[in-house]
Amino acid sequence: MYCPRSAHRQQTARLQPAKRLLTGAGLALGLLSALGALGVPGAAHAQSYDFAFERELSRTGFQQEVQFRTAAIHVVWAAELLCDQTTQIEPFVLLSLQALRQRLSDEQRSLFTQATGMDERWRVVWVDEAAPEASRMGMVVRSVNGRELPGSSGTKFQFGALFRGGSALANDDQAFWDVMLKARAEAEEGKPMRLTLEDGSTHEVETQTGCAGSVTASSFDADPDAVWRQGNLRAKIPANAMLEARTRDEFRWLAAFGTYFQASQSAIEKAQQAQGVSNGFVVGKILTMTLPGVGMLLSAVEAQAEKTLAVDSIVGNADLFANEVVASLGGDPAAGLRLNERMLAKEMKVEAVLMTDFRRSTAAEHARRIKAIQAAQLEQERRDALAQEEAQRQPLRPLQMMPTVR
Repeated sequence: MYCPRSAHRQQTARLQPAKRLLTGAGLALGLLSALGALGVPGAAHAQSYDFAFERELSRTGFQQEVQFRTAAIHVVWAAELLCDQTTQIEPFVLLSLQALRQRLSDEQRSLFTQATGMDERWRVVWVDEAAPEASRMGMVVRSVNGRELPGSSGTKFQFGALFRGGSALANDDQAFWDVMLKARAEAEEGKPMRLTLEDGSTHEVETQTGCAGSVTASSFDADPDAVWRQGNLRAKIPANAMLEARTRDEFRWLAAFGTYFQASQSAIEKAQQAQGVSNGFVVGKILTMTLPGVGMLLSAVEAQAEKTLAVDSIVGNADLFANEVVASLGGDPAAGLRLNERMLAKEMKVEAVLMTDFRRSTAAEHARRIKAIQAAQLEQERRDALAQEEAQRQPLRPLQMMPTVR
């Protein structure tokens, strides 16, 4: 007999292998210890199991989160012109065990640390190539602009998670973001961003203007299928979607999807146009704002089709916004579609990110048109290069002497 509650538990377990297996690892450790104490034959040998598979799951999840956080910084830099509020954004990513939104047992924390090298301290896990050499990977940062980074995570009660089968207790890294947001605001005022390392040395890093706020996702999330937004300060992407991403463009698409909800309404209105539809999105208009010279290609490319695509909701606009931001970074605007196809095939729970049939068809048509713009841009660049080469091959004509006027 079909039991909805049982089916939900099975689906949740299938969609969250890292959570399920790491929880199982903790239970297994306790069980093996108990069996060993009772002298059960074979228990001592079983305790030699090294949990290599569970550590690999931790390592993979951590790597996914680093790639997503890196993509989020690239996106807010690229989408600067589209945001109501901008600020200075640091060229690095700091993570620690405190950034995990799911509270882990001691055994789980131990496995995670063994797999990733992460602990309660805040470490640099990514740094932009333009950052100073002192900002090296793995270094421990104690404070930013003289403010100590939190030594332990807080606890947040998520009442809504109970109705989705998640845990109501989650780690809260708001104290970390309080420090970073103040440092960003000070950098906006012209003050340098100063990092104090574990050895007491201080290093200044240059920041870059980008969208204010942050888009985050955690590889261990107490509510992995949910999206939430904290005004224009922070937005969380479902962990399930982030863990499914495979390419740089897919990570950037997810980050851009979340960034849309922090983008400027006045800027978005420039990319929307009512032409017989109640809600429209003008193909290529974001590209004209972010890529110099693309505007000249639009009229020729779009002459064969309607400029405006109809969308059914704000998340439909977010799909197309993400397509164009990825394209502006030189990527494939169809990356989000491929990600959605896999999530749909796996029946994944990814609140808001998973497209409806109408959203998918609209996003697919939009991606096709953006690719036409990209192809036209490449063709124009090829012609310009050929013209330049031809001009360089032409022999210089001797200067003619002007007659002397007496």
